[in-house]
Amino acid sequence: MKGKLVVALSMFLAGACSTTGGPRPNETIEVTQVGNAYRLSVPVSQLTMTLPKGSWFRKDKSALGGGTANPRYFYFVDEKEESLILSGWFEPDRLYGGSAAKQWEKDLQGLKQTKLPEPANVSFEKIGRWDTVLYDHVFAKAVSSHVRAHWVQAGTWIEIHLSTTTQRTSAENRKKLRAVLRGISVAEKGGACSSADCRALRDVTPEVKVAELYVN
Repeated sequence: MKGKLVVALSMFLAGACSTTGGPRPNETIEVTQVGNAYRLSVPVSQLTMTLPKGSWFRKDKSALGGGTANPRYFYFVDEKEESLILSGWFEPDRLYGGSAAKQWEKDLQGLKQTKLPEPANVSFEKIGRWDTVLYDHVFAKAVSSHVRAHWVQAGTWIEIHLSTTTQRTSAENRKKLRAVLRGISVAEKGGACSSADCRALRDVTPEVKVAELYVN
């Protein structure tokens, strides 16, 4: 059952992603492997996001459809825990609702259009510099826990959607998701990194280009 839930939730996640029109030059996300981390950015953005590689791998978004056509969209799955998913996108900050609570009002409208259980245990909190909303979808034999995290800086809005669907409790799922989010660094290009790990990665060479998503 859990496998089917993961597929269903993945398809919703893809359909709910931002779509803001056709891509323009320098607006396609670039994913680069630097040492033991992925570095994500969009050429026109002043921000770079660093994700510790761990057991993450990039999922082929071509089979997902929906909002994954956004050229600034990224999608990762944990090789060791198939239900652990990380996705999101880079967008101009003018598209952000202003807070996680206000953005949640918009996201909730999309959730209501699905056949998923009503979001439960909704809470808002700051995790490092991320402004987040946490919630669960409770099924008969599993709990699907989610974090939608927002970072706004230097004209860019980064949104991350983390989720895991397990037979563990909501508290256990959320502990895992918080730990993942705390490990992600954001820094301005050419500026100071926001964590010791990020600063160390900045000087690692050579860089291996992992992927550059296509521009239609």
